[in-house]
Formats: sequence, C-alpha cells, structure tokens
Amino acid sequence: MKSALLFLLLLLALPSHAERVPYKGNSSRFNYDKTNEAKEVSSFWEQRKVAVGVLAGGAYGVLGGTLALHFHPQWSVDMGYGGGTHFQSYGMRVKRLLLTSSPLNPYLAVGFSRWQRGNSRPFNSKDVSPGFVGDKFMSPADRENFRIDERLIHGALGLQYVFTDGALVGYGIALEALLLIDSEDFLTVPTASLGLNYFF
Repeated sequence: MKSALLFLLLLLALPSHAERVPYKGNSSRFNYDKTNEAKEVSSFWEQRKVAVGVLAGGAYGVLGGTLALHFHPQWSVDMGYGGGTHFQSYGMRVKRLLLTSSPLNPYLAVGFSRWQRGNSRPFNSKDVSPGFVGDKFMSPADRENFRIDERLIHGALGLQYVFTDGALVGYGIALEALLLIDSEDFLTVPTASLGLNYFF
C-alpha cells in the first residue's frame, strides 16, 4: 500500500509537458494546442481561480460540499465538508490536472479526510451509510461504544469535463475512482464519486 501511495505522489510530481521544440519546414501534422478551442480552455483555467461544488459519494461520505482554490492552472487545493448516516466529515486534498488545453481532462488527487460522530446515542452500525463504514472501518469497540472516528487518506483518479462557452460556461462535471485508506490500520476501500462544480 505504501508503494501505491508513493507511485501516486510521483505521478503528481511529474512535469505536465515536455519542452516543445518548434518544427521548421512544411508539416501537415495537427497541433491541437494551437487551436482556438485549446486557447479558450487554457484561458479558462488562467482566469477562473475558485470553484464550489457538490459531491455524491467519495471522500466525504454520501454527500458533500467542496471549495477549490486554483493557485495554478493545473494545481488546486480542495476543501470539503459532508457526511453520511450517523456521521459528519471534513477534509482537504491536492489536485493536479493532467491537461489544461482540453475541456475533457484527467486528474490525480491525494488528500485526507476525517469521518466522525458527534454524540454517543445508540445506533446500529448496519444502518450507517455508506455501508463500508460499519462493515470495514468500525472496530468491535467502536460498535460497542456507538463511535465513528475515522482518519482516512485517499487517492483519486478522475475525469473532468468543463464547459468553457455557451449557456453552461463555468460548470463542470467530474467522475472519479478513489481508494480510501484507514490511517490507523491501513484497511482499504475502493469507491467512486460524482461531482458538479462551478468555476469563477
């Protein structure tokens, strides 16, 4: 598991583009980065530095709200708050876009979230949603004491589409696959999320 996290961190650190050497002479090769669409998308990421969104599933439980600060066209710090049945969650992550010249772009993210319950009223762990909280993350002592307190590391691979023109300009939709890792005993759970964002 540590090697998988190291691999993800190495991918985040890779440079986004190799150095472009101008080609002199006649060539019919298509260069997408010089099209109007590519310039429009690049301009979108340079101008829109903040995003707010909602997230179904994933790092914050059943449903969450997110705030992203883009300090670079490719890099952002995302913060979130959400929860599920019988718990609340909050956390943050670093996200790296792998493309900035296409409206459809893959990305990588790594972060930390905490899922916790604020009271000790009795509940059935089988009623907790998402179900893997009670099935995998809660210990026998947690179930006995009606406690949820999980510190999770998560890595994500996602695909995002942003609208850079038209009536929906500024909106984006993202689908991602995540691996949630319990930081105490390194239990892992694969999951997925669907997000809707507005960039401004």
